[in-house]
Amino acid sequence: MKSIHYRRVLLIILAFLAAIWILNVPQFAYADEHKDAGKLEHTVSTADKTGLSLFLADLYNDHRLLYALVVTATMAFLGMIVALVTDFILKLIGLRKSRKTL
Repeated sequence: MKSIHYRRVLLIILAFLAAIWILNVPQFAYADEHKDAGKLEHTVSTADKTGLSLFLADLYNDHRLLYALVVTATMAFLGMIVALVTDFILKLIGLRKSRKTL
């Protein structure tokens, strides 16, 4: 019984060390000085856009946080729609969702 406990503790320690190593890899990759480092400004061209594309491009250019919130909410909403449609189709073909217990 004690060997299982020691193995679990060893695995937790190894997982912790691996996580620390993975989180520090980008720092090693970008450790060199960047002489041309400056302010990053990226804007989307709105010259040939109309309708929803123009709205989203303007929102991205002017209010990045609001754009991120709108895109995240849209993705969540579309995910719920896909889940509901899938559930409906599975009910039509006779498959029912149920929780499995161990």
